[in-house]
Amino acid sequence: PFRFDISRIFTCCLPGVPESFSCVCPGFITVISISNTTLIKELQNQPIRILLIEGDLTEKYRHLGFNKATNINTVLESMRVQQDTTEELWTNYVLQVLIKFNVNLVLVQGNVSEHLTEKCIHTKRLVLGSVNSSVMQAFAEASGAVQVTYITQVNENCVGSGVSVTFWRSIPSDVIDRINVITIVIKTEGINLVTVVLTSPVTAQMQTKEDRFWTCAYRLYYALEEQKVFLGGGAVEFLCLSHLQILAEQSLSKRNYVCSGWLPDTSSWLASSLALYRSTVLKCLANGWHKYLSTLIYNTASCSSEFEASTFIQQRLQNATDSGSPSSYILNEYSKLNSGIFNSGISNKLEQIPSIYDVVIPKTEAWRRALDLVLLVLQTDSEIITGLGHRQLNSQETEGFLF
Repeated sequence: PFRFDISRIFTCCLPGVPESFSCVCPGFITVISISNTTLIKELQNQPIRILLIEGDLTEKYRHLGFNKATNINTVLESMRVQQDTTEELWTNYVLQVLIKFNVNLVLVQGNVSEHLTEKCIHTKRLVLGSVNSSVMQAFAEASGAVQVTYITQVNENCVGSGVSVTFWRSIPSDVIDRINVITIVIKTEGINLVTVVLTSPVTAQMQTKEDRFWTCAYRLYYALEEQKVFLGGGAVEFLCLSHLQILAEQSLSKRNYVCSGWLPDTSSWLASSLALYRSTVLKCLANGWHKYLSTLIYNTASCSSEFEASTFIQQRLQNATDSGSPSSYILNEYSKLNSGIFNSGISNKLEQIPSIYDVVIPKTEAWRRALDLVLLVLQTDSEIITGLGHRQLNSQETEGFLF
């Protein structure tokens, strides 16, 4: 079955590039300095061997949890060699390892020594830092490479092969000069990795565009995980509003029955209070839904004012009640323009609008938190008015108290 693995999707943002360059491509796409253009030209026509480093690729890096042994000094520490000399010795050792195992591409999850990066460029080797752990895992699976923490752990079995490095697309030279970076794609056969390239000529809009993409991607991911969705566009909220009004009317008729003195257990003042005020509480909950939908319609420019939106909702509620089946009415209205129950008949736009769906769990959890707050307020009011805590009420008296 199809599985949407969001952990293998990445974004590459290119501000200052026309929107026509936005696309989805297999492999890992990233930006590097324009000074590496010559190096990429030399690497793109040859098979690449890859090395994966989990931590930082610096001389002073030690893995998390490392504790230096006490009363032990290394030879370099006892000689008090200068820092520059130590860095140079370490850089030369790293280069020897890369040359020994014929490695031309190094992906590092953490930071990379700038001095080492410059040395590698001169020897036709590309080192990329701050690479996502899922990218590292994808290349490990596809190329056969094994991730290591230190360069001293590298052996022939740790090096992967079959990787290619090339330029992503032919971006106009004037654009490249303006953004001062080049875009490359790194991939290998069978890699489970996709990069979404997001471009925008306006730099200030880039972050908003990326946030909108991830919002959409995660909604799709959770919808596929749950294998169910709500009708969007206010359809489910409208159904809740309709259902609450029906419950409020039913409670109102029961309250009239209680006020007539025909309650079976007239000695229970708590039961009488429940019957008297249940309809009021339900009406307040319905008013909350009504206010939410009015604001929703007003914010989508479907109505010129919230009063007009409220009147429109009231008309739809009456139509749903007259139909005899609010759920069937909502489904029929929702499918008219493939958009939402509040879009048909209130706008002069005739174009088709895509169907809107909402993810189930986030929406129901938001409702649950709101209802918990309402119940907390009701319980607090009850304790203030009656002077009785929840534990002081027996089960018979509290039957139906918390609904």
